[in-house]
Amino acid sequence: MDHMMESCRFLDWDSGFFGYRVCSIRPNGLRKGDLDNLVEELRGNGTRLLYCFVDPGDTISSETIEASSGKLVDSKVTYFKTVPETLDFEQPGSISAYESKDPSPELVRLALESGVSSRFRLDPNFRNNEFERMYTEWIVKSVRKEISDLVLVYHDDDGAEKGFVTLKISGGTGTIGLIAVDENTRGKSVGKKLMNSVLLYLHDRNIKIAEVATQKDNHQACRFYEAIGFGVKDVINVYHLWIS
Repeated sequence: MDHMMESCRFLDWDSGFFGYRVCSIRPNGLRKGDLDNLVEELRGNGTRLLYCFVDPGDTISSETIEASSGKLVDSKVTYFKTVPETLDFEQPGSISAYESKDPSPELVRLALESGVSSRFRLDPNFRNNEFERMYTEWIVKSVRKEISDLVLVYHDDDGAEKGFVTLKISGGTGTIGLIAVDENTRGKSVGKKLMNSVLLYLHDRNIKIAEVATQKDNHQACRFYEAIGFGVKDVINVYHLWIS
């Protein structure tokens, strides 16, 4: 039990944003008695939500959490690609860096569209517009370069914003945060052009690895990343355990 409490992390940002205490654990072979004791301890300190990040092969932890009313809300797949030493494409004129310090209404709409499979949208226990507020703040902080280094936007022939991608560079890796293409613009290789533009940006800065995470159930996104040469780095199952 002491080990469980030591490995249980209080999540400052999530707690502040949602307005209630949120913690997380990454268990290994979690047994019912240990989870019951942990939940009782968390209930005592006012924790309302526990994220459980479980390796897919850890059936013991999964069965224990599910038996305690934990819900599998996401199988998070992280994809990666080594940035090629030579690239045979250029950034199209339809894609450019977003320069404003505030996102346009269209970018906010696209950001919300990008989270259609998000666990924060699909879990019905979120009842205070948490998903909408989170993804709106995500794009706001991205264009202000608080949590991203670059936002690239695709414009159609009329100049309308029809797609975007955000990128953060850290430790020699470029991580894509949000990517979205307007549903009426799909089928025109806009997503591929945005990703190619990201690779160009990373290549010019000698960044070797590109990464992006999505939901395993978002089959369209998974097929897209695999089609453009990304491989699976890891998969983690995410459970939400709500504590009354």
